[in-house]
Amino acid sequence: MPEAAHAIAIVGSRASTSEAEGFAYALAGALVRAGAVVVSGGAQGIDAAAHRGALDARGRTWAVAGTGCEHCFPPEHASLFEAIARGPGAMIWPFSPDSAARPGAFVLRNRVLVALSDAVVVAQAGSNSGALRAAACARALRKPLWAVPAPPWAIGFEGSRQLLAEGVRPLTSIDAFVLALEMTKGLRRESSPEVEACAPEGLDPIQSKVLRATSSSPLHVERIAEQAHVTLQAAAAALLTLALEAVLVEGPPGFFRRPDSYKR
Repeated sequence: MPEAAHAIAIVGSRASTSEAEGFAYALAGALVRAGAVVVSGGAQGIDAAAHRGALDARGRTWAVAGTGCEHCFPPEHASLFEAIARGPGAMIWPFSPDSAARPGAFVLRNRVLVALSDAVVVAQAGSNSGALRAAACARALRKPLWAVPAPPWAIGFEGSRQLLAEGVRPLTSIDAFVLALEMTKGLRRESSPEVEACAPEGLDPIQSKVLRATSSSPLHVERIAEQAHVTLQAAAAALLTLALEAVLVEGPPGFFRRPDSYKR
């Protein structure tokens, strides 16, 4: 089977809501149908929903375990792990075979699954959720990071709200997110910064308008949408695509600029 175009991590709380699990399940299915592999940690809640969403869509998922291969944690996921191991996905055991479940191991597990991923989505995070540590790893490794918003009255999303307040990108539409990923080509490229910084051929009209509206100084997505005369949603999707293609640089969150080596 050919390599996936993207590896996308979906992480979240073990004590998740049924709505958040349903979203993770649907997102995973949409991602694998678009050619991505879904990465998660094999835990209860959001992780399990993401793995099952990928499997039920007949796609690939990688489960990064927090134990060695001689153990199964949680024990009730033995059949899930067997299904993942049968492929076309994979079980990934980053610890020695006899390593049992211990709290520190799951922090290390999160670092591995983030490192394996091109982007990270936090579907739900409570105030002390391990997903917050995965988000911290994503920031440290400069991986694109999204958080799924929740209604203000919903309980168990304190960590998600914290991430959004800190400027993490909100994932509000599966279709827009997957469309942006579908428009990118191949794996992360290893070419020189000068080559990556040049605008690729084949941009659609909205991407071209958005690119022309940017400059070497960071501009907020709303300002870019205004200057490009496109909707905010269309601009956000185009900017995501251009950032994933390394045509544009994001930073701080929500602001985009051309790299210094960009040539018009």
